[in-house]
Amino acid sequence: MAKPKVLVVYKESAYSQYLSSRRVPGSLKTGRYWKVILGSHQRHHRTLRTVLRTLKAKGFAPVVVMRDKVHRLKDIDGKYSLVVTVGGDGTLLDASHHVRETPVLGVNSDPSRSVARFSGCEVKSFWRIFRNFWEGGLRPVPVPRLEFSINGAKGKWPVLNDLLVTTLSPAGTSRYVLKIGSRMEEQMSSGVWISTAAGSTAAAYSAGGKILPVSSKKFQFIVREAYQRKFGPRRLLKGVLGAGQSLEVISYMKEGRVFIDGANLEMPFRLGDRLKVRLARQPLKVIGLRDSNKTSQDPRPLREPFESLRAGG
Repeated sequence: MAKPKVLVVYKESAYSQYLSSRRVPGSLKTGRYWKVILGSHQRHHRTLRTVLRTLKAKGFAPVVVMRDKVHRLKDIDGKYSLVVTVGGDGTLLDASHHVRETPVLGVNSDPSRSVARFSGCEVKSFWRIFRNFWEGGLRPVPVPRLEFSINGAKGKWPVLNDLLVTTLSPAGTSRYVLKIGSRMEEQMSSGVWISTAAGSTAAAYSAGGKILPVSSKKFQFIVREAYQRKFGPRRLLKGVLGAGQSLEVISYMKEGRVFIDGANLEMPFRLGDRLKVRLARQPLKVIGLRDSNKTSQDPRPLREPFESLRAGG
Protein backbone atom coordinates (compact mmCIF):
# COMPACT_ATOMS: atom_id res chain seq x y z
CA MET A 1 0.00 0.00 0.00
CA ALA A 2 1.35 3.44 -0.94
CA LYS A 3 2.21 5.75 1.93
CA PRO A 4 0.01 8.86 2.28
CA LYS A 5 1.82 11.85 0.78
CA VAL A 6 2.17 14.98 2.91
CA LEU A 7 3.41 18.24 1.41
CA VAL A 8 5.76 20.02 3.83
CA VAL A 9 6.26 23.71 3.04
CA TYR A 10 9.02 25.54 4.91
CA LYS A 11 10.49 29.01 4.96
CA GLU A 12 14.05 30.13 4.42
CA SER A 13 15.33 31.64 7.66
CA ALA A 14 16.53 35.24 7.85
CA TYR A 15 19.98 33.89 8.74
CA SER A 16 20.11 31.86 5.51
CA GLN A 17 18.90 34.81 3.48
CA TYR A 18 21.61 37.08 4.86
CA LEU A 19 24.32 34.50 4.17
CA SER A 20 23.12 33.82 0.63
CA SER A 21 23.10 37.55 -0.17
CA ARG A 22 26.84 37.76 0.66
CA ARG A 23 26.36 41.38 1.60
CA VAL A 24 26.29 41.17 5.38
CA PRO A 25 28.04 44.09 7.12
CA GLY A 26 30.77 42.98 9.49
CA SER A 27 29.19 44.99 12.29
CA LEU A 28 26.02 42.89 12.01
CA LYS A 29 27.90 39.64 12.54
CA THR A 30 29.35 40.89 15.81
CA GLY A 31 26.13 42.40 17.13
CA ARG A 32 23.32 41.01 19.25
CA TYR A 33 20.89 40.74 16.33
CA TRP A 34 23.15 38.22 14.56
CA LYS A 35 22.91 35.93 17.60
CA VAL A 36 19.15 36.36 17.64
CA ILE A 37 18.65 35.37 14.00
CA LEU A 38 21.15 32.54 14.32
CA GLY A 39 19.21 31.14 17.25
CA SER A 40 15.96 31.48 15.33
CA HIS A 41 17.55 29.71 12.34
CA GLN A 42 18.65 26.80 14.52
CA ARG A 43 15.24 26.41 16.18
CA HIS A 44 13.50 26.55 12.81
CA HIS A 45 15.63 23.80 11.28
CA ARG A 46 15.37 21.61 14.37
CA THR A 47 11.60 21.87 14.02
CA LEU A 48 11.74 21.02 10.32
CA ARG A 49 13.96 18.00 10.93
CA THR A 50 11.68 16.75 13.72
CA VAL A 51 8.55 17.12 11.58
CA LEU A 52 10.12 15.19 8.68
CA ARG A 53 11.57 12.49 10.93
CA THR A 54 8.23 12.03 12.70
CA LEU A 55 6.23 11.76 9.49
CA LYS A 56 8.60 9.16 8.04
CA ALA A 57 8.61 7.13 11.26
CA LYS A 58 4.82 7.08 11.36
CA GLY A 59 4.42 5.79 7.81
CA PHE A 60 3.89 8.96 5.79
CA ALA A 61 5.76 10.14 2.69
CA PRO A 62 6.73 13.80 3.14
CA VAL A 63 7.51 15.91 0.05
CA VAL A 64 9.51 19.02 1.00
CA VAL A 65 9.39 22.37 -0.80
CA MET A 66 10.45 25.90 0.11
CA ARG A 67 7.58 28.38 0.37
CA ASP A 68 8.61 30.44 -2.65
CA LYS A 69 8.61 27.30 -4.85
CA VAL A 70 5.07 26.10 -4.02
CA HIS A 71 3.67 27.79 -7.12
CA ARG A 72 5.64 25.35 -9.29
CA LEU A 73 3.68 22.36 -7.98
CA LYS A 74 0.72 21.00 -9.90
CA ASP A 75 -2.55 19.68 -8.44
CA ILE A 76 -1.75 19.88 -4.73
CA ASP A 77 -5.35 18.95 -3.87
CA GLY A 78 -5.16 15.82 -5.99
CA LYS A 79 -1.72 14.57 -4.92
CA TYR A 80 -1.44 15.24 -1.19
CA SER A 81 -3.49 14.12 1.80
CA LEU A 82 -2.34 17.04 3.91
CA VAL A 83 -0.22 20.19 3.78
CA VAL A 84 2.08 20.95 6.73
CA THR A 85 3.75 24.36 6.88
CA VAL A 86 6.84 24.93 9.02
CA GLY A 87 7.49 28.57 9.83
CA GLY A 88 5.02 31.32 10.66
CA ASP A 89 1.97 32.95 9.11
CA GLY A 90 3.83 34.00 5.96
CA THR A 91 4.68 30.39 5.16
CA LEU A 92 1.10 29.27 5.63
CA LEU A 93 -0.18 32.22 3.57
CA ASP A 94 2.08 31.32 0.65
CA ALA A 95 0.90 27.71 0.73
CA SER A 96 -2.77 28.68 1.06
CA HIS A 97 -2.78 30.42 -2.33
CA HIS A 98 -2.39 27.04 -4.05
CA VAL A 99 -4.75 24.96 -1.90
CA ARG A 100 -8.50 24.63 -2.34
CA GLU A 101 -9.63 21.49 -0.50
CA THR A 102 -6.61 19.98 1.25
CA PRO A 103 -6.43 20.63 5.04
CA VAL A 104 -3.43 22.63 6.27
CA LEU A 105 -1.56 22.28 9.58
CA GLY A 106 0.78 25.09 10.53
CA VAL A 107 3.76 24.32 12.78
CA ASN A 108 5.23 27.39 14.46
CA SER A 109 8.95 26.75 14.13
CA ASP A 110 10.06 29.54 16.47
CA PRO A 111 7.37 30.53 19.00
CA SER A 112 9.71 33.00 20.72
CA ARG A 113 9.89 35.20 17.60
CA SER A 114 7.41 34.07 14.96
CA VAL A 115 3.97 35.56 14.33
CA ALA A 116 1.82 32.48 13.78
CA ARG A 117 -1.86 33.06 14.43
CA PHE A 118 -2.81 30.34 11.94
CA SER A 119 -0.46 27.72 13.37
CA GLY A 120 -2.17 24.80 15.06
CA CYS A 121 0.85 23.51 16.97
CA GLU A 122 4.50 23.79 17.90
CA VAL A 123 7.10 21.07 17.49
CA LYS A 124 6.33 19.45 20.84
CA SER A 125 2.64 19.07 20.06
CA PHE A 126 2.99 18.34 16.34
CA TRP A 127 2.40 14.60 16.35
CA ARG A 128 -0.43 14.78 18.90
CA ILE A 129 -2.33 17.33 16.79
CA PHE A 130 -1.49 15.56 13.52
CA ARG A 131 -2.60 12.16 14.81
CA ASN A 132 -5.77 13.57 16.37
CA PHE A 133 -6.75 15.01 13.00
CA TRP A 134 -5.72 11.93 11.02
CA GLU A 135 -7.74 9.61 13.25
CA GLY A 136 -10.83 11.82 13.02
CA GLY A 137 -10.79 13.32 16.50
CA LEU A 138 -10.01 16.87 15.38
CA ARG A 139 -11.87 18.65 12.62
CA PRO A 140 -10.22 21.49 10.72
CA VAL A 141 -11.69 24.97 11.11
CA PRO A 142 -13.09 26.39 7.85
CA VAL A 143 -11.55 29.84 7.53
CA PRO A 144 -13.39 32.09 5.04
CA ARG A 145 -11.30 33.66 2.30
CA LEU A 146 -11.88 36.39 -0.25
CA GLU A 147 -11.94 36.18 -4.01
CA PHE A 148 -11.42 39.12 -6.33
CA SER A 149 -11.62 40.07 -9.98
CA ILE A 150 -10.18 42.94 -11.99
CA ASN A 151 -12.24 43.97 -15.01
CA GLY A 152 -14.15 40.70 -14.72
CA ALA A 153 -11.05 38.47 -14.78
CA LYS A 154 -10.94 36.40 -11.61
CA GLY A 155 -7.72 36.55 -9.60
CA LYS A 156 -5.98 33.19 -9.34
CA TRP A 157 -5.11 33.52 -5.65
CA PRO A 158 -7.67 33.14 -2.84
CA VAL A 159 -7.07 35.75 -0.14
CA LEU A 160 -6.61 34.51 3.41
CA ASN A 161 -5.53 37.73 5.12
CA ASP A 162 -6.14 40.93 3.17
CA LEU A 163 -5.87 43.00 0.03
CA LEU A 164 -4.26 46.42 -0.13
CA VAL A 165 -5.30 48.82 -2.88
CA THR A 166 -2.85 51.67 -3.33
CA THR A 167 -0.91 53.75 -5.79
CA LEU A 168 2.44 52.54 -7.11
CA SER A 169 4.47 54.33 -4.42
CA PRO A 170 3.30 54.22 -0.79
CA ALA A 171 4.33 57.88 -0.51
CA GLY A 172 1.82 58.86 -3.22
CA THR A 173 -1.90 59.57 -3.11
CA SER A 174 -4.35 56.83 -4.04
CA ARG A 175 -7.32 58.08 -6.09
CA TYR A 176 -10.36 55.89 -6.69
CA VAL A 177 -14.11 55.45 -6.30
CA LEU A 178 -15.37 53.12 -3.59
CA LYS A 179 -18.69 51.39 -4.35
CA ILE A 180 -20.82 49.28 -2.00
CA GLY A 181 -24.26 48.39 -3.33
CA SER A 182 -25.81 51.65 -4.54
CA ARG A 183 -23.45 53.82 -2.51
CA MET A 184 -20.46 55.36 -4.29
CA GLU A 185 -17.83 57.78 -3.09
CA GLU A 186 -14.78 59.34 -4.71
CA GLN A 187 -11.81 59.34 -2.37
CA MET A 188 -8.19 60.35 -2.01
CA SER A 189 -6.20 58.49 0.62
CA SER A 190 -3.15 56.36 1.35
CA GLY A 191 -5.05 53.31 0.12
CA VAL A 192 -7.70 50.81 1.20
CA TRP A 193 -7.36 47.64 3.27
CA ILE A 194 -9.88 44.91 2.48
CA SER A 195 -9.60 42.23 5.14
CA THR A 196 -10.98 38.80 5.89
CA ALA A 197 -12.15 38.01 9.41
CA ALA A 198 -8.99 35.95 9.87
CA GLY A 199 -6.89 38.94 8.86
CA SER A 200 -8.72 41.37 11.12
CA THR A 201 -6.02 41.23 13.82
CA ALA A 202 -3.27 42.23 11.39
CA ALA A 203 -2.92 45.42 9.32
CA ALA A 204 -6.67 46.08 9.35
CA TYR A 205 -6.68 46.31 13.14
CA SER A 206 -3.64 48.59 13.17
CA ALA A 207 -5.43 50.87 10.70
CA GLY A 208 -8.48 51.17 12.98
CA GLY A 209 -10.52 48.13 12.02
CA LYS A 210 -12.56 45.72 14.08
CA ILE A 211 -11.45 42.29 15.29
CA LEU A 212 -13.79 39.56 13.99
CA PRO A 213 -14.01 35.85 14.91
CA VAL A 214 -11.67 33.93 12.65
CA SER A 215 -14.43 31.82 11.09
CA SER A 216 -16.85 34.72 10.62
CA LYS A 217 -18.40 34.96 7.16
CA LYS A 218 -17.81 38.68 7.10
CA PHE A 219 -15.11 40.93 5.73
CA GLN A 220 -14.26 44.57 6.20
CA PHE A 221 -12.64 47.57 4.56
CA ILE A 222 -10.65 50.40 6.12
CA VAL A 223 -9.56 53.52 4.25
CA ARG A 224 -6.07 54.65 5.24
CA GLU A 225 -5.53 58.34 6.01
CA ALA A 226 -8.37 59.75 3.93
CA TYR A 227 -7.87 63.25 2.56
CA GLN A 228 -11.17 65.06 3.14
CA ARG A 229 -10.51 68.74 2.46
CA LYS A 230 -11.10 68.46 -1.29
CA PHE A 231 -14.40 66.57 -1.30
CA GLY A 232 -15.61 67.23 2.23
CA PRO A 233 -16.22 64.58 4.90
CA ARG A 234 -16.14 61.05 3.47
CA ARG A 235 -18.66 58.50 4.75
CA LEU A 236 -17.38 55.20 3.38
CA LEU A 237 -14.23 55.07 5.47
CA LYS A 238 -14.73 51.65 7.04
CA GLY A 239 -17.38 49.00 7.33
CA VAL A 240 -18.22 45.33 7.75
CA LEU A 241 -19.83 43.39 4.91
CA GLY A 242 -21.43 39.96 4.98
CA ALA A 243 -21.91 36.96 2.74
CA GLY A 244 -23.60 37.89 -0.52
CA GLN A 245 -22.21 41.43 -0.46
CA SER A 246 -19.37 42.78 -2.53
CA LEU A 247 -17.12 45.82 -2.60
CA GLU A 248 -15.86 47.55 -5.73
CA VAL A 249 -12.97 49.93 -6.24
CA ILE A 250 -12.62 51.88 -9.49
CA SER A 251 -9.10 53.14 -10.14
CA TYR A 252 -8.44 56.79 -10.87
CA MET A 253 -4.68 56.10 -10.75
CA LYS A 254 -2.30 55.99 -13.69
CA GLU A 255 -0.27 53.30 -11.92
CA GLY A 256 -2.01 51.60 -9.00
CA ARG A 257 -1.44 48.23 -7.38
CA VAL A 258 -3.45 45.53 -5.63
CA PHE A 259 -1.33 43.62 -3.10
CA ILE A 260 -2.50 40.14 -2.12
CA ASP A 261 -1.71 38.84 1.38
CA GLY A 262 1.40 40.96 1.77
CA ALA A 263 4.10 42.29 -0.53
CA ASN A 264 4.99 39.16 -2.53
CA LEU A 265 1.90 39.05 -4.77
CA GLU A 266 0.64 42.09 -6.64
CA MET A 267 -1.40 43.03 -9.68
CA PRO A 268 -1.48 46.29 -11.67
CA PHE A 269 -4.51 48.52 -11.06
CA ARG A 270 -4.53 51.24 -13.67
CA LEU A 271 -6.83 54.09 -14.64
CA GLY A 272 -10.38 52.83 -15.16
CA ASP A 273 -9.75 49.33 -13.82
CA ARG A 274 -12.50 47.87 -11.63
CA LEU A 275 -11.71 45.66 -8.66
CA LYS A 276 -14.53 43.57 -7.18
CA VAL A 277 -14.13 41.68 -3.90
CA ARG A 278 -16.43 39.22 -2.12
CA LEU A 279 -16.25 36.12 0.05
CA ALA A 280 -14.82 33.08 -1.72
CA ARG A 281 -16.82 29.88 -2.02
CA GLN A 282 -14.03 27.69 -0.64
CA PRO A 283 -12.67 28.39 2.83
CA LEU A 284 -9.25 27.19 3.89
CA LYS A 285 -9.39 24.14 6.17
CA VAL A 286 -6.97 24.89 9.02
CA ILE A 287 -6.13 22.20 11.55
CA GLY A 288 -5.75 23.06 15.22
CA LEU A 289 -6.80 26.68 14.84
CA ARG A 290 -8.44 28.17 17.90
CA ASP A 291 -11.85 29.44 16.90
CA SER A 292 -14.40 31.50 18.78
CA ASN A 293 -18.03 32.32 18.15
CA LYS A 294 -17.55 35.60 19.94
CA THR A 295 -15.59 38.57 18.71
CA SER A 296 -12.34 39.04 20.59
CA GLN A 297 -12.47 42.01 22.88
CA ASP A 298 -10.75 45.00 21.38
CA PRO A 299 -8.63 46.72 24.02
CA ARG A 300 -8.67 49.99 22.12
CA PRO A 301 -12.00 51.71 21.37
CA LEU A 302 -12.59 52.87 17.81
CA ARG A 303 -12.55 56.59 17.26
CA GLU A 304 -15.85 56.50 15.44
CA PRO A 305 -18.78 54.06 15.20
CA PHE A 306 -18.03 51.04 13.03
CA GLU A 307 -20.77 50.94 10.43
CA SER A 308 -22.18 47.67 9.10
CA LEU A 309 -23.25 48.13 5.51
CA ARG A 310 -26.04 46.27 3.75
CA ALA A 311 -26.16 45.94 0.00
CA GLY A 312 -28.02 48.88 -1.44
CA GLY A 313 -28.21 50.53 1.96
